[in-house]
Amino acid sequence: MKIANHIPILILIVLWAADTNAQKFEFHGFIDSYHAASIKEPHDFLSSRSRFRGQIRGSKGRSSLYASINANHHYLLPDRTFIELREAYMDYAGENWDLRAGRQIIIWGVADGIRITDIISPMDFTEFLARDYDDIRMPVDALKLRAFNNNMKFELVWVPVFQSFIYPVDPENPWSIVPPAGNGPVVKIARADLPEPVLKNSEIGGKLSFYLSGFDLSLSSLYTWNKFPVFRTKMTEGLDSMILFPGHHRLGMVGVDLSKPLGSLVIRAEGAYFTGEYFPSQINGYSNRLKKSDVLRYLVGMDWYPGHEWSVTGQFSHTCILDFDQDLEEDQHTCLATLGISKKIFHSTLSVSTFGYMDLTHMGFFNRTSIDYSLSDQIHLLMGVDLFGGDGGMFGVYGDNSELWIKAKYSF
Repeated sequence: MKIANHIPILILIVLWAADTNAQKFEFHGFIDSYHAASIKEPHDFLSSRSRFRGQIRGSKGRSSLYASINANHHYLLPDRTFIELREAYMDYAGENWDLRAGRQIIIWGVADGIRITDIISPMDFTEFLARDYDDIRMPVDALKLRAFNNNMKFELVWVPVFQSFIYPVDPENPWSIVPPAGNGPVVKIARADLPEPVLKNSEIGGKLSFYLSGFDLSLSSLYTWNKFPVFRTKMTEGLDSMILFPGHHRLGMVGVDLSKPLGSLVIRAEGAYFTGEYFPSQINGYSNRLKKSDVLRYLVGMDWYPGHEWSVTGQFSHTCILDFDQDLEEDQHTCLATLGISKKIFHSTLSVSTFGYMDLTHMGFFNRTSIDYSLSDQIHLLMGVDLFGGDGGMFGVYGDNSELWIKAKYSF
C-alpha cells in the first residue's frame, strides 16, 4: 500500500496533532535492521531489510487517534522498498460503548500463531513465517463498534473493502510460491479474481464475549471471503507450463473460544465451523476444478508459567473437510501442533526462546530459536536460527530455506 494513496488522511492527522488544545500527544516508534543467510552453501542471503516505524497517539476528551507509518528498505526485493500507512484510526469512548474507525488490526480468538477464528486481518507471506507474527498480520479498513459492561462485551465489525493475503510470486524471492525455472513445468499466475469494491461484497461479523467466574467465553460469527486464494490450475497440452488462476469466494464462519486459568496453567480452546470453502479437485492431468465443502477447525492449547520467568506453551489443532471427495487435492484431516519455551536470565536482560510448528499430517516442521539481549532500554540485539524440514506440506517446500539471522532494534 503506497503512502500516496493516504495523503488526505495523513494531512488530517498532522492538523489534528498540531492543535495546541490537544490534552495529550505523543510520538514514538522504532528502527530495526534484519539480515538472514541460508545455512546451506553458498549461504545466499534470504532476507536483508531495514525499517523505520513512526507511531503517533493523541487524545482530546473522549476522542483519540492512532497512526503508524512504515518506511521499508529491502536490499534483495526492490518492490518491497516503500513507505506505507500501516494503521490509522480514530476512537470515541462512550459510557458503556466505544467506536473505532479506520485502518486497524483486528484480532479474534485465543490461538497463538494459528488461525481459527482470527481471519479478519489477512497475512503478509512475503517471507512466509520467517518474521515476527505481529509483522505478518495485516491491517484492514474497518468500522468496529463495541458495547460492554463488567461481565460481557459485544463487538460488531464491518470491513467495507476486501483485502487479500500478500503472497510472493516473484521467482527472485527465495520465499516465492512459484518454483524456479528448471524445476518442472513453467508456472505462471494469472491475475487474481478479486471481489469488486461494492457494498454487497463487504464483510461483517460480530463477537459476544462473557467474562465469567473462573473462565472467559466468546461466541463469534463472520460473513467474509477466503483471504488466501484458492488456485485453479490448467496445464498446457505439452505439459511444459502451468497456469494458476487465483480465486476468492464467499465464506461463512461461526466460532467459539474459551480460556480458563488453573493456578500456573491457562487452558485455551477454540473452534469454528466454516461454510462454503473451496478446494481444488483433480479432473485429469491437464486441469482441475473447485469443489465446495464445509470445514470444521478446532484447537486446544495450554500456557504454563512455572515461575522464575519461564513460560511454556503448547497447542494442537485439527482441520476436517466434512463433505470429502477422494478427488480433492487436500487431505481430509490435517493436524498441526506448536510448542514454545522461553526463559529470561541475567536480571531479565537476556531472553532465550524457541517456538516451533509441526505438521503432523505431512511430517514437516518449522522452528525459530532466538536470543534477545537488551543492551539498554532502547537497544535490543537479537540472533537466531530458523529451521524448515519435511517431505511436503507447507513447511517441507521451504526445506532449503533454513537460515541464520541477526537483528538490531532501537526503540524511541
